[in-house]
Amino acid sequence: MPDFYASKAATALRLINKRGSSIELIKLDETAANSARPWKGPPLTPTEGTLPLKGVFVPPNTVRQFGLSALGLGTQLEDMISMSEQVIIVAQGEVDIREYTEVLDSGSRWGIFASQVLKPGDVTLLGFLGVRR
Repeated sequence: MPDFYASKAATALRLINKRGSSIELIKLDETAANSARPWKGPPLTPTEGTLPLKGVFVPPNTVRQFGLSALGLGTQLEDMISMSEQVIIVAQGEVDIREYTEVLDSGSRWGIFASQVLKPGDVTLLGFLGVRR
């Protein structure tokens, strides 16, 4: 069964790389500015960690047309779709996209407020990011 999902993950990656837009996922480095005084928090201008990816932007109603059961049931997913301005579909591999807070797309920043991962067994197929400006 893992070979079946591995081939699906490879197909998803190929299609998203072919049709998707270049984006960067952004997370702020929250490491303390002074390790001897970690309670003072990160520096005033924290550094940003980025993950370059390809992503496919789809309107939330397009995702709804396929049926929520196609992406997995759950109230979090329904809330994500109803509250999103856009849903970005990514094939991030085994990277945990829940750590990222923003998406940079051609100079525009989108805030990530929800994420879902389609991961049957040990293989991550797709990630879904609910974003708003």
